Amino acid sequence: MIKKKTENSLGFFNGINTFVGDSTILRGDFEVNGPLRIDGKFKGTIISNSMVYIGKKSISECVILAKSATIGGTIKGDIYAENSLIVLKSAEIIGNIYTTSINMDDGVVFDGKCQILTKDQIRELMDKIKKQIS
Repeated sequence: MIKKKTENSLGFFNGINTFVGDSTILRGDFEVNGPLRIDGKFKGTIISNSMVYIGKKSISECVILAKSATIGGTIKGDIYAENSLIVLKSAEIIGNIYTTSINMDDGVVFDGKCQILTKDQIRELMDKIKKQIS
């Protein structure tokens, strides 16, 4: 029996579409339809119409544009999350955050600014950043 991918209430699809393992070092640009998980080292740009998960041991120098994101590792770069951003206590973010909703655990290392925007504002900002990237 083939199961159809379904979107849950947070906008995440069941299962991971793209996975970068913990022993992987990757440079480049991702544009993915569906969830992305990075546990290795990554340098580049991520554009996702779904969920981006940065694992606890991940070290990334990147710009993230996603529907939603969960950060557990180290990010050097800006994060744009249209629906929500979850920052786990193991995270270190050196960069700016732009989102409509954020949940940040105690113990997070964060050096940057955080802006909570309306849906229209974040969409407009993300469209502008996508044009600059391409």
